[in-house]
This record gives sequence, structure tokens and C-alpha cells, in this order.
Amino acid sequence: MHDDYTPRYLTYLIARLYEQIEDKSTIRILTNYLDYTESEAEEALKNVESPELFACDDRIGLALLSAEESGNKQDVFNVLDNDFKIFNLVINYDKNNPPHGGLSEY
Repeated sequence: MHDDYTPRYLTYLIARLYEQIEDKSTIRILTNYLDYTESEAEEALKNVESPELFACDDRIGLALLSAEESGNKQDVFNVLDNDFKIFNLVINYDKNNPPHGGLSEY
């Protein structure tokens, strides 16, 4: 499943989850919904860097945990898909005018 998302997005997602929820919850989300192995998830958390695009208080962690509580995997995938769409909008915003936006380096 994590092949559906860009490596940069996954790095950004993991950094935000690291800031917002417990490591065991992040590992569970990565292994259950994004096809990480437990060792890959632990390694990703060990190498986490602060996210640069948005503030860390966007509550993606809470949104994923709430979706997970529904018992329907599709709810979690919907949260991830919507978050990825927002990420793509931000990194592609006004690429032709970098001083005023456009995070094409991401």
C-alpha cells in the first residue's frame, strides 16, 4: 500500500505522526495500512526529521486513529488518500512562481 504514495509524502507523514501520537500507534498504522514491516517502521521512526511544509498540529494522527477505531480499513485509506491530495496541492502550488509559493523542491 505504501507504493501508492511518494517517498517524500511518507517521510512527511511519519514525521507528523511522530510528533502527534505514540510510537506504538505509528508502528501499528504503518504496518497495518501501509505495508511496512515492523523493523521498517521502527527504522523510519528512528530516522524521523521535523516536517517542513506545515505545522505538526494538523491532527493527522488523531484522524488516523479515529478512522482506525471504526473497524473499516477503508476509512483509514480515505484519510491517507485525502492527506496525500492536500500534500500534492501544497507541493505543486504555483510551481511557476517560486517566490510566491511552489514547493517544487519537495
